[in-house]
Amino acid sequence: MRPIASAVIVVALATAGCMNVGIDTGENLPQNEGANADVGDTLYVRNAFLLSGADRASPAPQLALYAVLVNNSHQPAQLERITAEGGASVQLSGPITLPPNQPVGTGNRPIGTVSGVRGGSGTTVPMTFVFKGSEPARLNVPIKARTGHYTDLTPSPAGSPTPSPAGTAPPTPSPTR
Repeated sequence: MRPIASAVIVVALATAGCMNVGIDTGENLPQNEGANADVGDTLYVRNAFLLSGADRASPAPQLALYAVLVNNSHQPAQLERITAEGGASVQLSGPITLPPNQPVGTGNRPIGTVSGVRGGSGTTVPMTFVFKGSEPARLNVPIKARTGHYTDLTPSPAGSPTPSPAGTAPPTPSPTR
């Protein structure tokens, strides 16, 4: 009788330990389809992607660059520039200021444009985000086709992105990679 009771206890404990395997609490995995990076302990790049035309076979000459930039420090931060590999060039409207605790780049406006990209939807472009006074962050930014939930996005920036109002800020990202 004891071996059966022991076996039941072992199976019960194993089952209880496996019950949380399929649950995603959102703490470890970003909830987006773009590239993500942590820059030190206080700056975060979230959901960076390039938006091409709806036709996957013919890439647009200029792609819109979307990203949410988060500054969790007590001092303003600044994105000075973004570079892209492979002969591509990135055009920002100027340095982008990141106020403390207010995400920049939310909404449907891009933070810049990229031209000279080789490859279409489904490929990635190595890009480096350079913040003043911080180490650069290198990301493989995916190219998305202007289809589905991407059709409502504005194709080009209209001035420098502005911080989101406090009520519309996304949750603070966890410092996982």
